[in-house]
Amino acid sequence: MASLVSGQAIVGWVILPAVLLSLAYPAILTRLSMGLVSPYAKADVRRRLYASLLDAFVVLSVGFAYIRTGAAPYLALATGYTLFRDAINGQSPGKFICGLIVLNIESGRPAAWRDSARRNLLFLLPGANIAAIFLETRTLMHDPQGQRLGDRFAQTQVVEGAGAADLVKTLQDWLLTFTEPVGRSPGRRDRSPVRDRAA
Repeated sequence: MASLVSGQAIVGWVILPAVLLSLAYPAILTRLSMGLVSPYAKADVRRRLYASLLDAFVVLSVGFAYIRTGAAPYLALATGYTLFRDAINGQSPGKFICGLIVLNIESGRPAAWRDSARRNLLFLLPGANIAAIFLETRTLMHDPQGQRLGDRFAQTQVVEGAGAADLVKTLQDWLLTFTEPVGRSPGRRDRSPVRDRAA
């Protein structure tokens, strides 16, 4: 009897939502793309996939901690991270490392809390989130602007921007300003040891 109930639960909570999303996805995607025009270039797909893998690693790590301990704060942390990961300057940790940023198309500003929640909500729906991983990946790869369903719903787009590499470069440049030779005044050129022949 218990195996029958668990089988029905799997069908009701996982398989049915995944199938329903898979069937409705193309129509919803088409409907949300009407009138959506973006002036931004498509971000590199490989960088987006790498960023997604880094973010997925965070969610899976916290989810594993929840499974091992059963502590509700881990579940809340994984849920909050999934929903609001793009809210700080339009970048999740994965996007920051890969040099990507989520912009609100209407304002041209980095995604805020509301934008992040709207674009990532689909990944929280039980069962549908499994289908969404594959459907959204396929869409971002083939869409001319790289906008998946969540982006169209939130009016956002992932673009290339400042990230960890730029931060490291800025830090290196700043540190190099301290290593300039002492006694050298800015703008003054060193004299050449070779004398001018005209003299």
